[in-house]
Amino acid sequence: MQWMESLAVGDPLIDAQHRAFFDEVGAVVLALADGASRAVVQRFHRDFIISLARHFRDEELLLARIHYPDLDHHQAEHRALMASVTALAEILASADSLAEMMVVVRNTITTLIEHMALEDMRYRRYVSQPQAERW
Repeated sequence: MQWMESLAVGDPLIDAQHRAFFDEVGAVVLALADGASRAVVQRFHRDFIISLARHFRDEELLLARIHYPDLDHHQAEHRALMASVTALAEILASADSLAEMMVVVRNTITTLIEHMALEDMRYRRYVSQPQAERW
């Protein structure tokens, strides 16, 4: 997975966190290709969930600061995404093969990319515009 500038929202912290997710996933995919153990993948997934929670907090603070009008919806999307990614940890715990672990990793990043491409793009214009021009 490679970062795409088209996913940038215009905030340095949020964009750096988004890029870091791609780097982390790339590293775990390479580890899986090299036959990584379930423990390695579980550690990645656990760390990913921690980073994702921190990212959501930072993003929601940004959205509140810029007075994003759809903040409640975005927060609900974050809760749903976190529940989905957390549920994948249970699947990972019982994975018996590298293929099953790869499915969990792929579903994790697919869920995140879909959120970034759909939901995060909705607030991008609010990040770059002065407040007076937003409405």
